[in-house]
Amino acid sequence: MKNRPVLFTNMLVNMGIGLIMPITTLYIHRTLNKSLVTAGYVLFCFSGAMMIGNLIGGKLFDSWRQKPLMYVNGIGVVTALFLLGLFPQWPIYPVLITLYGLFLGGLNSAINGYIAFLQVQDPNIFNNGYWFASLGMGFATFMSGILFGISIRMVFFSSTVLFLLTTLLIRLSFKTIKKHPVTTNQGITDNGSRHALGSILIICLVMVIIWICYEQWNSNVSVLMVAKHISVPKYSLLFTISTVEIILIQPFTTRLFKPSFKAEKMRIILGLISFALSYLAIINTGSYWRYVLGITLVTFGEMLALIAIPALLNRFADDRNRGTIQSVGSFAGSMGRALGPLFGGYFITAFDYSWTFLGMFIIHLLLIIPVFMLRMNKPK
Repeated sequence: MKNRPVLFTNMLVNMGIGLIMPITTLYIHRTLNKSLVTAGYVLFCFSGAMMIGNLIGGKLFDSWRQKPLMYVNGIGVVTALFLLGLFPQWPIYPVLITLYGLFLGGLNSAINGYIAFLQVQDPNIFNNGYWFASLGMGFATFMSGILFGISIRMVFFSSTVLFLLTTLLIRLSFKTIKKHPVTTNQGITDNGSRHALGSILIICLVMVIIWICYEQWNSNVSVLMVAKHISVPKYSLLFTISTVEIILIQPFTTRLFKPSFKAEKMRIILGLISFALSYLAIINTGSYWRYVLGITLVTFGEMLALIAIPALLNRFADDRNRGTIQSVGSFAGSMGRALGPLFGGYFITAFDYSWTFLGMFIIHLLLIIPVFMLRMNKPK
């Protein structure tokens, strides 16, 4: 396995995120005594700041120096989290969590851009990166509840240490990227540029829809399961099952799908089918095994589509814009996560759970058509 320091850095970032996000709504609602609506607005501000950070970080990655960009955003994240550990009170909490989202978005875009450059020589780095990220996220979400039971300050200070280690690892292990000049013959024509832009927009639309629907598992599905007399611990167990499945199964996908445009497009199509079936599996059911089946299908969708998307986006990039294009993909994912609870709540209120899940099943299948029509304008 190549580029282990980069993969380990990616794991540390996801551990830092995984410590904080599971307890955010709980802390705002129960400890700070704010409404769920207020908690939703705070999370929306966090996601919005992260989207802005994604775009700024990606643009600066291509136009500025990569490692200093990572230092600035890493130090920004560490500072915001350290202050949250010192002052986890209202009203400074939403301000600091928003700043954390801004710098986190920039750091993520810079690391994703760096990985996109490495992918040219290491075709499996996105697969390996996702595995390390899942391992870190799974462990951190488990530890989050334990640390929160001790003190919210333990959560923030532990995450601070993780991001400090991330910044130090970048300083010690990341090499400066040497960009290859893109000549006129290597570049794409105006028609090619429009073609690439259209393809990127299609892929980003897929990313937005996937995450809008995926967020129902993190929010509204819990309400549905409790209404069906399924306990909260059993709901939480679904994500443990998902993490274990990713850790055990995902390495084998590297062997099944060789790095190529055709294989990556097929992975997205199969992932969309798996996501679609996950929502069909939980319509009108009170049986726990159906929810286990649903989260398993979601997990397969993750391993197929969500890993293939950054690799496919990278095929429409060159050394002038790899960071920017990866940041647009991250922006699309952040937008879907921000809009997911809002859209889900609206549609469930207007049409009920069954019609909402049926609609998600249909829209995933419809997305297969534009993905199937994706073509490369030049060999990559």
